[in-house]
Amino acid sequence: MASSSEHTTEHMHLGPNSADKLFLAFLVLIVVAVTWLGVVNYREALKVEAAKSNGEAWVAWLTETGTTRFEANTPHPACKGGVKPTADAKADTPGTWGACLAHIMATTELKDQVNTFFNKPPHFVAACDPKDRTLMGAILLEDLMPTPPGSATPFVASQLLETDSVDYKMQLRLSVCDKGGAAIKVAEFEF
Repeated sequence: MASSSEHTTEHMHLGPNSADKLFLAFLVLIVVAVTWLGVVNYREALKVEAAKSNGEAWVAWLTETGTTRFEANTPHPACKGGVKPTADAKADTPGTWGACLAHIMATTELKDQVNTFFNKPPHFVAACDPKDRTLMGAILLEDLMPTPPGSATPFVASQLLETDSVDYKMQLRLSVCDKGGAAIKVAEFEF
């Protein structure tokens, strides 16, 4: 019979073994990767917020100008309302969106805006498209035309073209394209 004083010799391991060290190294790698992804996503989110701020500045300027553009002494004659362009009007004809846009981009504080995705001025697009990566930070400006009463949709949205007349009180919607190419609605307003 074996006495109780006999003990089997067990190896007492006091520190981490190689599997523990490998696991800890893996955890450190994961923490570094998550931190790096967080920083990258934060920077991209700041770019999207800058694009939204650009859109908000356009909305503020167009809304403010919309309140005085039908007056005789409006400070922005290229955007003057009530001036009917001729049927064969070009983009630079007074009373068209093209002339108004050129005036805005030449004389107002909006000319200094920067699309932070590409470090150049924001541009206007027909639609935001997730397949087109060149549209990040672009501005989508749509003219909202009301439909007849009782229609399923209250208005029809169409792109505001440079040859479009601005001689009437316009209902507009401004959106910006985010990093993924989706439209972020900024506001609907009168111009």
